[in-house]
Amino acid sequence: MLGRVLASRFTILGRIGSGSMGTVYRAKQSPMGREVAVKILRSDRAVDEVSRARFLREARANSLLTSPNTVTVFDFGQGDTGDFYLAMELLEGESLGHRIKRLGRIGVDEAIDTAKQALRSLAEAHAKGIIHRDLKPDNLFYARVRTNEKYEEIVKVLDFGIAKMLQVDADPEMNAIETQAGTVFGTPRYMSPEQAQGKPLDSRSDLYSLGVILYHMLTGRPPFTDDDAIVVMARHIKTTPRPLSEVAPDARIPSELESLVMRVLAKEPERRPDSADAFSAELSRVKEAPVVGSGIRASLGIVEAFSEHSPSSTPNNVTYDTLTSLEPASTSSRRWMFVALPVAVAIAAAGMIAGKAGPFKQSRTTRPAASASSFERPPLGSAAHPGADIAASAPAASSAAVEVLPKISPPPPASAASPLPSAMPATRQSHPTRAFPTVQAGSSNPGARPAPPPARSVGYGYLE
Repeated sequence: MLGRVLASRFTILGRIGSGSMGTVYRAKQSPMGREVAVKILRSDRAVDEVSRARFLREARANSLLTSPNTVTVFDFGQGDTGDFYLAMELLEGESLGHRIKRLGRIGVDEAIDTAKQALRSLAEAHAKGIIHRDLKPDNLFYARVRTNEKYEEIVKVLDFGIAKMLQVDADPEMNAIETQAGTVFGTPRYMSPEQAQGKPLDSRSDLYSLGVILYHMLTGRPPFTDDDAIVVMARHIKTTPRPLSEVAPDARIPSELESLVMRVLAKEPERRPDSADAFSAELSRVKEAPVVGSGIRASLGIVEAFSEHSPSSTPNNVTYDTLTSLEPASTSSRRWMFVALPVAVAIAAAGMIAGKAGPFKQSRTTRPAASASSFERPPLGSAAHPGADIAASAPAASSAAVEVLPKISPPPPASAASPLPSAMPATRQSHPTRAFPTVQAGSSNPGARPAPPPARSVGYGYLE
């Protein structure tokens, strides 16, 4: 085909790609001198009436559409040599399918914008009675277009080759073929349940397919990936897709966007958005929801609650800190209970530790008055030592722990027959204990402190 002139005005310059229906070439149109893409129907398909009808249907459908998000068709017909051709605008860029393979998945904002641009094309097509029926990532194209001395990307919907013309007399030949039993058109992984069952279709079938594409963009995979086409079609009919947050938990997909996608993927068409415009409006609502941090959008219900909580603040100022303050009172109360209990325990423990030389030793106020030099403990293991049996059985390496036990154990009742020790054992000098002698009221000791009231047993009860 290189160098050939098609229909006396399209000079073939090079090959762009090929598919099941035909091959696409770069060509120059004369006398206009512009470069175009020319799709030529394969010669073996040209003898097939069904293939020819599909090819002409694509040309007719595209010629009715003028949306900037639909690939523009300039001309179509049959050349001098019998070749069927379709001349379209030449696009520079990459398909959505190629971008997903290159990046793994598409970000939330870009995915929403891609779907919204595709919906503009579908809105016009549906309004003119055209259902695409073969939406998939390879049929959405990121075209690089120069506008106002800069380049920008515009999403273009391609390949209306198996489009359904809803007008009764639009294509009698193709309509008769499609009503045959068992005839199903489309790509299984992106096919609506009613399409997989060969049921009558309306515009909501395209919305389902675009919902599958949106699912694929956000998670990096379509909902059903079985190799068998029949199994995939059966899953579209009966199986509910896994939630997006479960398939791609690290993608940070807003909950409202996930809910919308799952609703578009409903098995019953009446549960989906009514039209492409309605679907696009809901996507805009999700995209415009305020961001609360790390790229995550706040739920609109939370934003409304925040507005009621703080009327002077706008939703754009919502942060994680302010959102956490909107918890129900019962939840907040339970949380404070779990915080207060450890704090109370810590305070009690700190009081016991701080008072280990005070309250517990001050509880010995019933003993006779004595000077500091009169304190003396019997050796460990002695029956006169409080907690002696426990302390004597402890290893020597745990002397710090051994020291605590006598101080925590309740003191024995005082009696005149049991004189107070006068000095600490030599083995205890490495761990000195602060001891303050308690003096009864009326003592002549000038440095004596007033005797505190008898210690309560709450500390012992707590430890027990």
